[in-house]
Amino acid sequence: MEIFIKPVLWTYRRITKGRKNLVEGEYGVRIRMTQARANTYISISFSSSLKEWDNKNNYPRLTHPKYKELAVRIDKIIDDIQFEIKLAERAGRYLTPKQIKAAVTDSGQSFTKVNKPNKILAYIQTIVDQYEESENHGYADIFRNCKVSIQKLLNNKDCMFVEFTKAHHEAYERHLSKKSESTKSIYLRTLYRVWNLAIADEIVTKEYHPKKYIKFKVYKRIRTKKRSIKSSYFQSILKLSFPEDSREYRSHLLLQFMYYARGINFNDMLKLKSGNIQNNGLIYKRSKNKRDYNFEMHPKAIKIVNTFLTYPVQSDAGYIFPFIFQTHDTARKIHTRIKSALKDFNEDAKVIANTVGWEIQFTSNSLRHGFASHLNEANVGIRIIQEALGHETQLQTQTYLDDIDGSVVTEAINKALL
Repeated sequence: MEIFIKPVLWTYRRITKGRKNLVEGEYGVRIRMTQARANTYISISFSSSLKEWDNKNNYPRLTHPKYKELAVRIDKIIDDIQFEIKLAERAGRYLTPKQIKAAVTDSGQSFTKVNKPNKILAYIQTIVDQYEESENHGYADIFRNCKVSIQKLLNNKDCMFVEFTKAHHEAYERHLSKKSESTKSIYLRTLYRVWNLAIADEIVTKEYHPKKYIKFKVYKRIRTKKRSIKSSYFQSILKLSFPEDSREYRSHLLLQFMYYARGINFNDMLKLKSGNIQNNGLIYKRSKNKRDYNFEMHPKAIKIVNTFLTYPVQSDAGYIFPFIFQTHDTARKIHTRIKSALKDFNEDAKVIANTVGWEIQFTSNSLRHGFASHLNEANVGIRIIQEALGHETQLQTQTYLDDIDGSVVTEAINKALL
């Protein structure tokens, strides 16, 4: 369920006690997170008068005496919130505004300061272990990847936080230089999180924080690359055929099901069991937002399900698609299996797309974006697309439609300007 973020003035009570950055007689500035009409607030230790606050843009006016400091603080908190949401999405985990507030303010940190290792790799491992114990395997993997990247930099030798110098930070930034802007941001902000936790645990001081040495702006808004696929190319993909004993054949069936099942997430698809299909309808709870989905399936999606009912390999654990078996008897094993299957699928999807001449990135994510974009190209109303995707607002749906491939826009312009 979508979370709406908005800076506001807390006008219910004026400030009567002077604290750092606060001015008596003004109102406190807070960041409000709204989900399902419930509000959660984060205080940012700044204040403003009504005259110096722009209600239309939800931002301080340039006349505010501490405009720069306040604007920087607001932007940082909002970026932290958005990062937590993005991090949770990558980990396949659902977060509530209260959990986000705890993460952003470190008030929900459950690590104890007793016997905490003061060396970086060992410390990160304690974070990984905690997420593993709570079965948040996606988060565990994110911090594990961070640990591995630092381990390579240190040539497999651990060191104390205070020994990780400016040269180390600069080398780490260079190490990530070949990665995409979005991936680089994830790695560096995870690094920031490690240092923030270590500072909270009093293992290292603020003077050693990476932000002093790293030039890349980890909080800048990064527009992700377009992930949709042009409709004509996708139609060519649907016409392809592969040997029935090949992995490409199975992946070709899976991509069709994802597309015709309203852009279902790969993770959710592999967890479907026979009980999720009733009277040709698909009923399931999405892992990402915990929202219940219940809709009549497209005839072609039903056909794919029937094909897998007679597929040579069958799951012995009741799953429709033959990936998860009884041997995958823990949440970690299921998570690892799905991750491995997704890697195979994305490799096959790239080969399949290249076969029809589509050389732009094509993965499982492309199918959900393609489903939305193709409906939009067919002049289906945004309200229907919103319902099909299960979005809470049209604004959320518009983020998918904004990423229509540039060639589609060019084609439309060329036709209009004959």
